[in-house]
Amino acid sequence: MKVKKLLIVLVGILLVIVLTIPGNPTLADPPTMADVLVTFYQPPGPAESQLIESLGGTVKRVYTLIPTILANLPEQNLNALRADPRVKSVELDSTVSLPPEPPGPSSPTGESPLSGSQVLPWGVDRIDAELVHPTNNGTGIKVAVLDTGIDFSHPDLVVAGNVTFVAGTSNGNDDNGHGTLVAGIIGALDNDIGVIGVAPEAALYAVKVLDQGGGGFVSDIISGIEWSTTNGMQVINMSFGGGGFGGGIGTGAYQQALENAYAAGLILVSGSGNQGTPDGQGNNVWSPAGYKPVIAVGATDNTDARYTTSSTGYTLEVMAPGVNIYSTAMGGGYGYLTGTSASSPHAAGEAALLINSGLTNNLDVRRRLRDSATDLGAAGWDSQYGKGLINSNAAITFSEPPDKSAPLTTISLSGTVNSFFWYRSDVQVTISAVDYGGSGVAQSKYSLDGGQTWYVYTAPFTVTTEGTSLVIARSWDNAGNDEGPCDYAGFRIDKTPPTVTLVVSPQSVQRATKGTLYTITYNGTMQDALSGIASDNITLTDEYGVYSGNLGPILNGWVSVEQWCKGNDTNGRTYTFRLTAYDEAGNAGWIEAVSTVVR
Repeated sequence: MKVKKLLIVLVGILLVIVLTIPGNPTLADPPTMADVLVTFYQPPGPAESQLIESLGGTVKRVYTLIPTILANLPEQNLNALRADPRVKSVELDSTVSLPPEPPGPSSPTGESPLSGSQVLPWGVDRIDAELVHPTNNGTGIKVAVLDTGIDFSHPDLVVAGNVTFVAGTSNGNDDNGHGTLVAGIIGALDNDIGVIGVAPEAALYAVKVLDQGGGGFVSDIISGIEWSTTNGMQVINMSFGGGGFGGGIGTGAYQQALENAYAAGLILVSGSGNQGTPDGQGNNVWSPAGYKPVIAVGATDNTDARYTTSSTGYTLEVMAPGVNIYSTAMGGGYGYLTGTSASSPHAAGEAALLINSGLTNNLDVRRRLRDSATDLGAAGWDSQYGKGLINSNAAITFSEPPDKSAPLTTISLSGTVNSFFWYRSDVQVTISAVDYGGSGVAQSKYSLDGGQTWYVYTAPFTVTTEGTSLVIARSWDNAGNDEGPCDYAGFRIDKTPPTVTLVVSPQSVQRATKGTLYTITYNGTMQDALSGIASDNITLTDEYGVYSGNLGPILNGWVSVEQWCKGNDTNGRTYTFRLTAYDEAGNAGWIEAVSTVVR
């Protein structure tokens, strides 16, 4: 017989045919768009921008601190973007916000008079910052206040510089009030009026990342962190929260920006959050305070008791005054701030004083904040009070004893990991510790249930359970110093491939005539209970290897094929459809379905 050389394969998508009335055409609904943070394995350039544009997206911002692009894309194309080998992760741009603040008193109470009409806020007094001021005011130390802005015209504040990343604004002037209150706690002037801050000669920079309503986006926070790093800031204060921190696992771009800023030498300070319970139980520190590079500061009242809603947990580092703190207010006046939004700037101000005293390494500043704190709660570090209440005078006059420094614990993970903290294998956990004080590490302990139960670490162990896991660990040295806050490692395990189905119809075409096209439809499904579907693809091949086609990621479609045979095979032709789905952990599930066109 004569062998036909031509195979016609027409690929299409099953469409709903819409009947339209002439003169009233029906337009397709526009795609749902989403702002996403696209992180690449290498710093993005023109090719990466073109990738986003090829998927119907728009590049909104290209970061330099991290290899990330902020883009606006159709939601239906996000899996295709994730499937590109250059892409490490694709994350929705999460929101951040100010914590709800309880109202303060309407008139000053408990403040100490200084000269003229200036008062010493009780928080500045409680941490003994005023005892340092005769010789150290934090002069010229650059402190970036990432917030709603700072009131440029306030007589008790000097704004050294400003920038905004909030749409619809042109500078870092405050339009909410929160940022001005925070700035005054850090650096209100010593000028015989109003109040005095912890570091009254620090250089305050208004980095506006939150809008008039106190809300914002992770993308803008990252921009503020990047600007601060690029422009030589030495301390960043962040009195807000949100953006994803749960189970020790955060958003990749946000976390990477904080880690890179910390590696560049900046001190990062944030309130632990106001999600705590009255009994102080649970791990509820929010982001960014929960991330390792950030000093998480809880709030105390004027009796040194923990404020009832101050967040607690394994990442809590120190405490600072945070109830009815009198400070500068938007509009040139004064007001009160309560919560960890008020405690964080006390610690940021103290960091400025320490840098001005000669400590230049951010790790040394961080350790000094902890080691000089007044112990509160249970002896040593604890999840309700951290290392205790900061004290500026003690920090500046601190004298290193033979071994006052706690050990430093590190958790290492090994396994087959894909992007975004997902492992598709068991995970081996190794814990190590170093004691910089010289007495040596006595022991390390770890917990797998958020600190409720602790085990002495003796050797690496393996976590086999699928789902989210959190390991926290701390160490003690031979001088009795205990570590706090704890080190932690959050990860997810998904060893199960996606479940997929694929049905083709018809499965067989009998008595097919030469030269006639026959339609075969295919319908697939896929699901993944743990990490979720990352990408999928359907391919079509024939039994002879003559045709190999890619039908793409659409699960429902059709092809038109022809009856055709090769050589002495007169039975017809078998077409194989194959659906392959990948989950976020990198597991692959696949299934095949066949249809035969018979002569």
